[in-house]
Amino acid sequence: MIGVILTVGTMLIGLKTILIPAYTSTDFEVHRNWMAVTRNLNLSEWYTECTSEWTLDYPPFFAYFERVLAFFADLVGLHEILEISETAVFHRNVLLFQRTSVIVTDIFYILVCALYSIHSKKLVETIPAKMRQRARIACFILLSCIQSLILIDSIHFQYNSMLTAIFILSIYFIDQSRFLLAALTFSILVNFKHIYVYYALGFVFYYLTNYFDFTNLLDIFGKGIFLATSILVPFIASLGPFLYSGGLNSLLNIASRLFPVSRGLTHAFWAPNFWAIYNLLDLVLYRILKLLKIGNIEAPTYTSGLVQEYSHSVLPNVSPIATLALVVLFSLAVLTMIVVRMPKSATGDSPDFTLYAIFSSLVFFYFGYHVHEKAIILITVPMTILAIKDVKHLRLYIFITTISSFSLFPLLFTPFEVLLKYSIAITYLLLQLVVIKWFTRFPISTILPIHYCVYFGLLTFVEFYNTFVHKAMWGDRFEFAPLMVISVLTSFGVTVFFALLLFRNALRGLGILLTQKARCLMREELIKAGTYSVQCLEDEREFEIIAGVDISASKSNSDIVVVSFSAFSYPNIQHLASFSDTRLLHVPYIPQYLAIREAEVVAEFVKRIVDEYPQYRPDVILCDGFGEFHSRGCGMACHVGALVGIPTIGVAKNLPMASVYEFVGNENRKSADAFIQKARHILNDNKNKEKRRYVPFDLVKPGIFVSVGYGIELDLATRIVVGSLEYSTTSEPIRQADLQSREAIRKYYD
Repeated sequence: MIGVILTVGTMLIGLKTILIPAYTSTDFEVHRNWMAVTRNLNLSEWYTECTSEWTLDYPPFFAYFERVLAFFADLVGLHEILEISETAVFHRNVLLFQRTSVIVTDIFYILVCALYSIHSKKLVETIPAKMRQRARIACFILLSCIQSLILIDSIHFQYNSMLTAIFILSIYFIDQSRFLLAALTFSILVNFKHIYVYYALGFVFYYLTNYFDFTNLLDIFGKGIFLATSILVPFIASLGPFLYSGGLNSLLNIASRLFPVSRGLTHAFWAPNFWAIYNLLDLVLYRILKLLKIGNIEAPTYTSGLVQEYSHSVLPNVSPIATLALVVLFSLAVLTMIVVRMPKSATGDSPDFTLYAIFSSLVFFYFGYHVHEKAIILITVPMTILAIKDVKHLRLYIFITTISSFSLFPLLFTPFEVLLKYSIAITYLLLQLVVIKWFTRFPISTILPIHYCVYFGLLTFVEFYNTFVHKAMWGDRFEFAPLMVISVLTSFGVTVFFALLLFRNALRGLGILLTQKARCLMREELIKAGTYSVQCLEDEREFEIIAGVDISASKSNSDIVVVSFSAFSYPNIQHLASFSDTRLLHVPYIPQYLAIREAEVVAEFVKRIVDEYPQYRPDVILCDGFGEFHSRGCGMACHVGALVGIPTIGVAKNLPMASVYEFVGNENRKSADAFIQKARHILNDNKNKEKRRYVPFDLVKPGIFVSVGYGIELDLATRIVVGSLEYSTTSEPIRQADLQSREAIRKYYD
């Protein structure tokens, strides 16, 4: 892994060096002026000096950082860039010095990514053993190469990589259960850049559920003292010198710079959040009322592309206090649902901290006042880590990181940078797909479904129009229109991301109850009505190929499975071919609803095999599980047959015991199992005898239960199954599929 770190790190530093002459934003002058202010003035004047319009508006630790940079600038003889000036000071030496300072902080970021990826305990805790080394490598590559930091820091110019490194250090300490160090690190981070307070409520909820023991009041008091000390020490170090040099007024000056309320609800380019949609709705209502000539309504000014306070034309104006209240209420509701609804892990821990951090920052980003589009990195960084820890989030990770690329594109608009930003974004997306496929062995379609591609295609069309077509068609008119469309489209994407993340985590139980069970029951009604078409044979002599399908799950993570398909000739039962592939199950396990979790994955795999190898298209598929002999009369075999369009047979070794367990209670479950294994009686009512047939072996080996899946009669199904019992234990196609799927699980995962 050290070789990977050195290779990737060298390539990144090389890329950032090549980008030194790239587009220079106003942030170059912002940070140059901050160096000049901190170098030339007393502490008490740092947050009052206003010769330049680019006044110091970051917390004191960042101001100290600028003073350190100013020291090195003075050391190398760049005295002219340390002069306080109303106009911008920029030349080649300024460019080289400031770009180099970012590259140095990037090295720190790369080292922290390496530290986290190599040593974090929780990073690979729920990952199958044979995937863990690849998971660590994937985490390092995806974190260190994250495209948003390259676009914002190495081209646009900021120091977000250094700040992100401090945040990752905090996550690292939490993963190591070093809670006080994590709190200390986070407090330092907030004193560098106050936007990281977005994570604060996530920290609060995680510490309440993992750090404190509420059964021991003395323990709470002691830990509370230590935690408060860890948090307060950085604030004292940050604010203490200002309080000493300028008294309370210095603190008030800092507060007024850090929390201005005269910049408007949205930034010049609307960040992809709720308020972009709110602005659009207000604009649409204004246009409608103006068209209908209703009332005397002032035209909106939020489409000017300027940073300013503004009023909405139709909808109520939104104050900073209102957005803060909305953020706090939503954060409390969402984080409480995570604590209450999400089950603890096998180790007894609550959901991973990154999930708390994502929701906390996401609510701030979505409902916050005057949010910058760049703040989306506060979501994508912890989402990268969460996607490695819990692979069921990989789809959403790809979704939100790609949205972040589109939302950041308007920052870079000169011709050379247009090519750069597109190249970097596309390269990172391809890197994500390649690394994730290498790490998980999932097919690309599992992590990048077709509907994501359609949405990304729409964004690409609008971005292409904005960059290459709009100005040629309209000149300087309607300049903000395509930017507004990009903002609104990405806002809808962030809304979908928010809803899906909420649905799959905080609303987990409710979501399953309302959707997955309902979807399963609806499909079963369609199956029972014979809605799905199927090509079936009625004479046993017409059957030439039969196939068995099976699915095996990793012991470490039951969402990671291998699906296998084995084709045999019939009636001589000669093995023709076997295929297997890895898949990720997105639907959690629900008792008696296994089909909704696995059937679609099995059916999709079978259809792909049949399309690629039509010579192995079976006349019937044998499934390990129930068909119509299911508690609801529609088991896994029924679902697979309906979805594939090929007749299916359910072959089960045991009875459907769910109703029995409900009757006798879980405490008597073992006794019930023992009784059934001994007696092998059918406990269901007589009508089920028409849906299954018991095929006995002998007194030593219990028999199997054959039931109709879809598109075949029971007598014919029974004869085919009996004909496939080569080793008198189960159907040979199913046995081969089972062996292959288990072998793949052992080889790649467990």
